[in-house]
Amino acid sequence: MNNKKVSWFKRQKIYYKIIMIYFPLVIIPLLIVSGISLIINSNSTIETAEKNVADESKLIVTRIDSIVNQAESFSISAMLDLNKEVKLKELPPVIEKPNEILINDDYELRNQVENRLAYAQMIFPEVESAVYIDRNYYIYKTDNLLVEGTVEGIKSEMFEQVEQSNGSIVWFSMQTRDYWTLDNDQPVLTLGKKILDTNTMELMGYLFVNINEKALSNVYDTIGIEASSGYYIVDGEGMIISSNNSEDILSYVDNGRWEIMKHQDSYVMNTTNTDGKEIIQSSLIFETHDWRLINEIRIDELTSEILKVSRLIVIVAVFALVLAIIGAIILSRSIASPIIVLAKHMSRIRDGNLNKLVEVDSYDEIGVLSKGLNMMLVRISDLLTSIKEEQTKKREYELALIQEQIKPHFFYNTLELIYIFCKSGDGERASKATKALGDFYRVALSNGRELITLGEEINNLNSYLYIQQMRYSDLFNFTISVDEKLKEYIIPKLTLQPLVENAIYHGLKESRGFGSIHISGYIDGQLIHIVVADNGVGMEETQLQKIMSSESHEQHFGMRSVNERIKLYFGENYGLKIKSKQNEGTQITIIIPNHVRGEQHV
Repeated sequence: MNNKKVSWFKRQKIYYKIIMIYFPLVIIPLLIVSGISLIINSNSTIETAEKNVADESKLIVTRIDSIVNQAESFSISAMLDLNKEVKLKELPPVIEKPNEILINDDYELRNQVENRLAYAQMIFPEVESAVYIDRNYYIYKTDNLLVEGTVEGIKSEMFEQVEQSNGSIVWFSMQTRDYWTLDNDQPVLTLGKKILDTNTMELMGYLFVNINEKALSNVYDTIGIEASSGYYIVDGEGMIISSNNSEDILSYVDNGRWEIMKHQDSYVMNTTNTDGKEIIQSSLIFETHDWRLINEIRIDELTSEILKVSRLIVIVAVFALVLAIIGAIILSRSIASPIIVLAKHMSRIRDGNLNKLVEVDSYDEIGVLSKGLNMMLVRISDLLTSIKEEQTKKREYELALIQEQIKPHFFYNTLELIYIFCKSGDGERASKATKALGDFYRVALSNGRELITLGEEINNLNSYLYIQQMRYSDLFNFTISVDEKLKEYIIPKLTLQPLVENAIYHGLKESRGFGSIHISGYIDGQLIHIVVADNGVGMEETQLQKIMSSESHEQHFGMRSVNERIKLYFGENYGLKIKSKQNEGTQITIIIPNHVRGEQHV
């Protein structure tokens, strides 16, 4: 029975299939979403908020730790810099604390110390201000406002705690005070440190570094979520030392809530606030200080929009149902008709008709598919044309190569040379010339292979040059210096010989003096460079440009053939580069890839 239903469905047109599938796909999900959206959205919103709170709290703690660490780094940097001031170490210690503000008359020393403090503040920008009191109770500061209240500061409990320390850092809780601050009403977090001579460990002075509370609360504004009622930091005594609500700073958390907080580790939980509202409360402990970062989010703020959304979903569901009925009909027609057109066109393509393109009258996926098919047809036609042209060109150069392989004039000249050797009774030279001629044609023909190893090509060139030097012993000599490692890479056969032949007949023979040909090779990254250089007559720039063009004379066809064959086998990035200077010589560089090895292609 089920097989009959499947077969019946398969027999239906695309138009009806779309309608039959589209209706249940639209109606059923809308009914399900309308029924359970309230529960899912509520739970999801709360879970997401809890996760966000946990993640954001970690980011805030990390950022605030970084700010606090800047103050500690400031104190260490300042201690090292102050130890460089020899005059500070030479000041005689004063036991009795003064009843007035003391400013060092040594302007140069005072300016130097304050510049060092200012430089450290520039490196650690979260530090609001800093004060240094030397052992004569002279004051050095990052801002002139810090001078006020110095007498009170020197006699304060804070100063005494630093005096009694062993040189380690002393942190003082967030506070407002009348001395050593830029604003007496603005809470600051203060670090105190006794500065000691790093060599003798004798007292040099006292350093106090301030971090403004705003430096901490600004972090909440850049990270906190919208529905949050606020971030705040509580110290070990339950005092709020930082908050994005400035009125809460330096106040204490309700005793009942504090008792619950302080006995728990870091957590995220649902609870109630002082107003009895349900909240998500998170607590994260700082590792370096006895602090907790607290965040509270009211649940009613998080879920206030969910009921509205659920009602809206019901309205949208009804409206969507009406649109679905209309849309299914329109969509099925708009999809089915272009597909039918494409199917008919594909039948024509199957029959080999690649010239007629599909008429595109839409911009949807069907239109994109039609455009893609048209582009494919155009590309296929272009490729077929390109392949035909390339095959034609390849056959031309293969024919040229066959002509190069046969080289009747070279063959006849060599036979004539062998005859002369035999006639003159020089059997040994005749034998060597015959052997070289056979070796040359053995490699040149190479059993029909188009690509041979560079080693085979060099052996072929040696045979050719041996014969030519016998003929023109008074014309030139030659050297070949190619690394053995290069000889395993492949190269189109008869690449070097036409270039050397060109050097002999068009470079050295036209020169009046004795010439030389040098063949060398080296690896440059992913490329192999083989250089054929002669000291013949050279060429002018205009002549050089014509050689590699399609208008080149027949006498330079061999060189152009070499260049084109390299490009055919390896690509347009490879081929010949020619440098030449009139009356100085010519250098031809063959560039082929070094990643193609002979054993892979032979």
